[in-house]
Amino acid sequence: MTEHADAPIDLELVRTYINDHVTGATAVSARVARMSRNPDAGADAPLLAELARQLREERDVHEATARDLGFTMSRWKHLGAALAERVARLKPDGRWTRRSPLSLVLELEILRSGLEGKRLGWVTLREHADVLGLDADRLDALVARSREQADTVEAIAARARERAFAAAGERTSADDA
Repeated sequence: MTEHADAPIDLELVRTYINDHVTGATAVSARVARMSRNPDAGADAPLLAELARQLREERDVHEATARDLGFTMSRWKHLGAALAERVARLKPDGRWTRRSPLSLVLELEILRSGLEGKRLGWVTLREHADVLGLDADRLDALVARSREQADTVEAIAARARERAFAAAGERTSADDA
């Protein structure tokens, strides 16, 4: 399969692991890009757009890593994740005719959890960098970047919670859109 076939690591599991992270990154980057275009994002829209760009870039890193290791990626998983992301848009969040002020809060909480999973993915690859022939410094930088992204999302979420839980009369129409 690869030049690392004699490595003391199950390369089939590594392939599955990287494939799962590529799949997740594909779905999450699309979701974050959509969040950045939603009026709920307000002044945080540019931060979300930048995060979506970074997530696409990191997906590309995973894909390059897979290619370097001689792995092929499953298109079916990627298509399934894209479909699941679209189906998730149908949830009403307690409102049928308009978007709930809680929608952005919940999306950011889910995103924050996903960023932690992504960070741990980079940590896992870092732990096996020598065996797999991966650039440890690059992986360290991706771990640090994941922490920064999580901090950014937490700051955005704090502002979103403040807006969402404001008394109905104190929210602007943009907040309640």
